[in-house]
Amino acid sequence: MNGVIETQDLSKHYGPVIAVDGLTLTLSKGEVFGLLGPNGSGKTTTILMLLGLTEPTSGTVRVLGYDPARNPLQVKRRAGYLPDSVGFYDDLTARENLRYTARLNGLTRAEADARIIDVLARVGLTSVANRQAGAFSRGMRQRLGLAEVLLKQRSSWA
Repeated sequence: MNGVIETQDLSKHYGPVIAVDGLTLTLSKGEVFGLLGPNGSGKTTTILMLLGLTEPTSGTVRVLGYDPARNPLQVKRRAGYLPDSVGFYDDLTARENLRYTARLNGLTRAEADARIIDVLARVGLTSVANRQAGAFSRGMRQRLGLAEVLLKQRSSWA
């Protein structure tokens, strides 16, 4: 397996329901790929398996060389996922939510603070960095979610 994301005969069954059936896929660095389909077609289940949030019934999956079911933290440190509905701690500010994510990803306080300033600026949330996330509109929450994904991108900080 040499791609950034690779699956081979990946399947997920929930009892008699087949959510994903034999998905084989290879995505290379720089490639853009979308999962399209109606509700219940396995898009979310596929993403959950790629992130190590649910185990496949059969088949193999590798994300950046790691098996998400066996090395979920390695995958989560390197992969960004922005769901339709982003969850944050509503009683924490945007900056505090990002600081929490930075701690979970092993960043030092100084490194985290520098990255947080940058990503908040990149997504246009600098002026509301100290506002509680619970007061954010849906669009602002989406931008905070994007900031969280960007915060974890090590390659842009080297």
